[in-house]
Amino acid sequence: MSLTYSEAITRAKEIIAIDLQDALKTSANRAIQGHKVRERTSTGHLIRNIRVKATAEGIEFSFPFYAQYLEWGTGIYGPKKQVIRPKTAKVLSWEGADGKRHFASYVKGMTPAPFIRPVMHQQLMKIVANALNEAFSDVKFN
Repeated sequence: MSLTYSEAITRAKEIIAIDLQDALKTSANRAIQGHKVRERTSTGHLIRNIRVKATAEGIEFSFPFYAQYLEWGTGIYGPKKQVIRPKTAKVLSWEGADGKRHFASYVKGMTPAPFIRPVMHQQLMKIVANALNEAFSDVKFN
């Protein structure tokens, strides 16, 4: 069965979306495993909620809101380069991976563990080229 150009473009976008989603999930898993925050993210919520889909306009990405903190870091390691202090309370409080409650007047933050940028910089062009080759291999040329 041969495809029209329009059908081939649609198919290429679908292939790109599938391959990008796989690459982002693999990259996120690698970033989490190599990061000290690993214990708090072991539920896999981030990886399960990475979504990439083809739309009429192009490719749409969706990540949990906290993906930005893993990608760019927080506190002194993040974009603001400042320690994290409580806004209304006297101390920060959180439950650690050990199940115990922890308190601090400030925290330094979390170092970045990029997983989106490496895919976009190192794999995107190969994913697009492979998708175009696959989708256009069935195009009927007149």
